[in-house]
Amino acid sequence: MKITILHHDLEDSEKKMQELLVEGGILVKMLDVRKASIGDFSDVDFVLNRVYASVANRDYSSISKTLTLLKELEEKNIKCLNSYLTTFYDYSKYDSYKLFKENNIATPETLFIDSEENILGIANEAIEKFGLPLVVKRNTGGRGKDISRVDTSGDLIEDLKNKFKNAKEEEYGGGFIIQELIKSVKSHDMRIGVFNGKFTFSFGRTLIPGDSETKWLASMSNGSEAVQCDASDSQKILAENVTNLIGARFNEVDILFSEKGPIIIENNPTPNYTTSEKGIKRIKTFVECLKNEEIWGN
Repeated sequence: MKITILHHDLEDSEKKMQELLVEGGILVKMLDVRKASIGDFSDVDFVLNRVYASVANRDYSSISKTLTLLKELEEKNIKCLNSYLTTFYDYSKYDSYKLFKENNIATPETLFIDSEENILGIANEAIEKFGLPLVVKRNTGGRGKDISRVDTSGDLIEDLKNKFKNAKEEEYGGGFIIQELIKSVKSHDMRIGVFNGKFTFSFGRTLIPGDSETKWLASMSNGSEAVQCDASDSQKILAENVTNLIGARFNEVDILFSEKGPIIIENNPTPNYTTSEKGIKRIKTFVECLKNEEIWGN
């Protein structure tokens, strides 16, 4: 068996995956998406896409290239984890939101904006529909980049102007989303891992204030800590259903606990792993699932 790990900047988590896969007798080729073409996959049995959504923060063009490559691979019947469609939803929070709404999945109400010419109109619409405070973040991105909580209409307009200014400088072209702020009844969220349609693990992430005085954000990249959080049967089923909805073989689902029940925040088919003790444990769990022979035949 030969796997190609498609990546952008090679991070420690991908190096650890390679090490563990090789130990399991699997041949592994590392391929930088910026240098990749469809011809590089001619002798590959399986492709593991590790081009994070957060790559858009620094190299938006590689997001488009990754999607193109994944579509070409599927046309050639080369198996991928995850598929073009799954990765499309990974790279577009707004399209994920629309999919959730179409399937009656509880998720924050969301508006999309891709032009600074309509800032005032979209800002007023968001406030009218969702009230304040609101959350603003990149439609394609991750690791807490350009995510903010705004508490007034003036702050919202100024925040959007600054985000579009930064986007121009960084050549980011994925647009932004404005979401209602979900008030959590717990001091942490929950992340649930699903592999091949089945619950695999769960843990919580402590809520942090981010750029505000109120704790509302779960982000390991920005200081949240992992805590024990055991998923109930209904929460496991919810995560499995959401994962199946985007066609993911592997996914980590973020859930926030509101007064009305669990709210799906987003999918993470390509999650980031640290090389801390807990991070390596998650990588080992992922690799053990990946080595399961059932994956290769599906």
